[in-house]
Amino acid sequence: MSELERLRQRDIPAGRQGLREQHGNLHRVAEYCESNYLQASDKRKALEETMALSTQSLASVTYQVSSLATAFLRLLDLQAAQLRQVEADVTCVAQRVDIHKEKVSRREIGSLTVTKRFPPCQKIVAPPNPPSLEPYYRKPLNFSVLDDIGHGIKVPALCDVWELGTGPGQAPATLLLLLLLLGGAPAELEPLPPPSALPDLEDLALPPPPPASEEPSWVPENYLEKVVALYPYTRQKDNELSFQPGALLFVTRRYSDGWCEGVLGQQAGFFPGNYVEPC
Repeated sequence: MSELERLRQRDIPAGRQGLREQHGNLHRVAEYCESNYLQASDKRKALEETMALSTQSLASVTYQVSSLATAFLRLLDLQAAQLRQVEADVTCVAQRVDIHKEKVSRREIGSLTVTKRFPPCQKIVAPPNPPSLEPYYRKPLNFSVLDDIGHGIKVPALCDVWELGTGPGQAPATLLLLLLLLGGAPAELEPLPPPSALPDLEDLALPPPPPASEEPSWVPENYLEKVVALYPYTRQKDNELSFQPGALLFVTRRYSDGWCEGVLGQQAGFFPGNYVEPC
């Protein structure tokens, strides 16, 4: 029998039974001391005897309580040790499960990395009687197949019209077809005149360039670009410019925060760059 079972089944129940017996003994000692004190002629001697019996009985009860408490604390320690052992076993099982999963994963990965050797024989087997394939040849396009479809009128001389309209220097087929529908084709068709000779481009003089627009006198000598205002802006500080849409400004400097410095008329100052666009 293990120590835990012995404490739970024998020691602790025995200690509880001993305390119950001590409880009865204390009642009997109290009754004896009371009757002895009342019947004794020497009260002082009876009191001393009562004190001695009471001390002895209480000491016995104290020993029984201490023994039971020690056994109960030992029981709690053993149960806590068992819980720690169970926790360690569960942790060990979890580690074994993780190790097994790792082994299975590595085995599956290893099976994918193994070089597969294919047999040297050909897996695709040709049919015993392959079908005979017709040789490919390019068929010429017949442009007269759809001539009688969709026109609404069948013209017997349509083939002649196409023949007349395919040679060099002859009238187009569309023109001849219109002539047939309107009043019949003429007896004799005159060939179209050749195009007139192209003029010699070297003899043509280039037009003069447009005159340069004169800039106002207040334009600075060195500026980055010329911009035009898109939106109206009213200056918020004394060193800024105010302008209306369509105003012409000359940018002299740009800053990384989006502001520009430029000239408008006789004034110079700052203005937001997103209010203007290049000309």
